[in-house]
Amino acid sequence: MLELYHWEPNTYFLKPLIALHEKKAGFASRWFDASSFEQFGNGIPRNTESTLLLEREGPVLVSEGAVVSGSYFMIEYINETVPGIDLCPGGAFQHYQQRAWGQVLGALGSGVSALGCAKYLAPVLKSRDQAQLRAKLDRIEPLERRSAWLAVIDDTYSEQVLAAIRERLKAPLRRIEETLKRTYWLAGNDYSLADIDAFSFLNSLPGLAPEVLNAKECPRTMEFVERMRTRDAVKSALAMSRSGKPGEAFVPGQEGSRWG
Repeated sequence: MLELYHWEPNTYFLKPLIALHEKKAGFASRWFDASSFEQFGNGIPRNTESTLLLEREGPVLVSEGAVVSGSYFMIEYINETVPGIDLCPGGAFQHYQQRAWGQVLGALGSGVSALGCAKYLAPVLKSRDQAQLRAKLDRIEPLERRSAWLAVIDDTYSEQVLAAIRERLKAPLRRIEETLKRTYWLAGNDYSLADIDAFSFLNSLPGLAPEVLNAKECPRTMEFVERMRTRDAVKSALAMSRSGKPGEAFVPGQEGSRWG
């Protein structure tokens, strides 16, 4: 049976949960608290790829002993190996479009993660014993991941930085909005992995940056978000939250300098 190691159903953790529920797949849920650094413990399977991946705090899928990491690669793997609905429909061009969206949405994910960390994660970490927290951080490898967590703890998210992040979000949101004026789903008229990928970041964005994602500025995108929320698989994935507030669960995401 598939094993999915995951936190609250939001951003990177939400993608494989939706894909598995779309497939109506049986899987073992291995929940961990990413805000307490449990993803760095010995209980989480890992390999070289998962250790070096920029989404290291993200989900890990174990399939027949193999460790699969990277949330977009993971949902492709789920689609190809698990029977059920085809989440990568169409021909070669449609498949190209779905993967192209994965690159565009990397910039969206970077910004959403930063805004979420500033609003929700930073206060949580500040409320904890700082000596113990930093002792845990000192053991995190690689250094880039440690630095990302330190940036949250040290509250480097000034209003100027947050304003710049919100501004950078406008480009991928414009692209999504313009696409949805032409097609019902992001990669054409068929539901696909691109829609799961986009929703995982868009779902919490209206609460983080209502000035950039709202019904006036992005009506088609907001319609898309509401349409996704009505899907049974999405409802089932979100229902796996233990806190009841999955939209407040964030970890440092992909580096904006590489994906923005």
